[in-house]
Amino acid sequence: MLDLFSTKKTINLVIDDYAIRMVDYPGGDLTKVKSFEERAIPDGLLEHGRILDDMEFYQFMKDLVQDWGLKRRHVRFYVPDSLMIMKKVEFPAQLKDEDVKGHFYMELGRTFYLPFENPIFDVYPLPVTDPSSSKREGLLFAVPEEELNKYTAVFEDVGLIPVVADVRSIGIYRYYRYLQPEMNPEEAILFFELNLNSIVISIFSEHKPEFLRFLDLDVSLKDWRCDVEEDGSLKWVFQGDEEAFYGLLDDQMIELERIMNFYRYSLHKGEKQVSRVILLGDFPRLDIISKKVSTTIPTPIRILDAYLSPAKTGQVNRVFIPSLGLALKGEVK
Repeated sequence: MLDLFSTKKTINLVIDDYAIRMVDYPGGDLTKVKSFEERAIPDGLLEHGRILDDMEFYQFMKDLVQDWGLKRRHVRFYVPDSLMIMKKVEFPAQLKDEDVKGHFYMELGRTFYLPFENPIFDVYPLPVTDPSSSKREGLLFAVPEEELNKYTAVFEDVGLIPVVADVRSIGIYRYYRYLQPEMNPEEAILFFELNLNSIVISIFSEHKPEFLRFLDLDVSLKDWRCDVEEDGSLKWVFQGDEEAFYGLLDDQMIELERIMNFYRYSLHKGEKQVSRVILLGDFPRLDIISKKVSTTIPTPIRILDAYLSPAKTGQVNRVFIPSLGLALKGEVK
């Protein structure tokens, strides 16, 4: 009998406002990846994760599914960072882990509130730190149901089968762990993902997210020109006011320093701080940003490159790091 839910049929799609990237991966270690694909998304279809033109986005996806031969494939994808919130929550300690999510659905609008109607959310209970306490803590991730349903509806209409909606920052950390199997889990690591029109900052410690923030760069995608290389890869060239653009990035360096101080002094009362900064994203000049961060913050920083094995073999374009992290869901514990 055919296994209709085999992961061998699953593809991993990462969608930004301006590009879609795909990794076809049947499982195992990443050296078994079958293919990488990327394509520019026409301007005006998406804006910070929200679908603006349903019919044009549907047609774009329909053509892409046909061109890449993806019909009837299962698909994992990320919830847009701009639409999602993460917050730490408390719940009665006697609740079983499988009952926690139902508890918050019951409390929604009573003792527990979210900034949008009809949310879809999940709660990840954190390890018990005080067995005598009547409360436990968990991490709650929530997204507006209407926006998420738009994506799943388009996927289904073009012949894909959506099976997983994941959190991008968690996927990136998952990939980082894959490359660093001997990492110290107690270390606090800040991930600074710089893309063409946004920044996502996340901080992980003990294999869990402690901080997550989406920052809009207020940059028009019309200022970016996309050239398609001979191998099909995308090359982005900024054609706007570079002085103004790098001024925006300088402002974000100040924000980065504030976030690190908030993490150290507000979240951890001065007892813990970020020990390293990991820089990634599809911004084409991460070397410039690395220098900017280094002059602002004394914390060690490095650019995360993409490899298919922890031995640093099989280097691929770093723009596929989020896709590779999505592909590893279920593979890295």
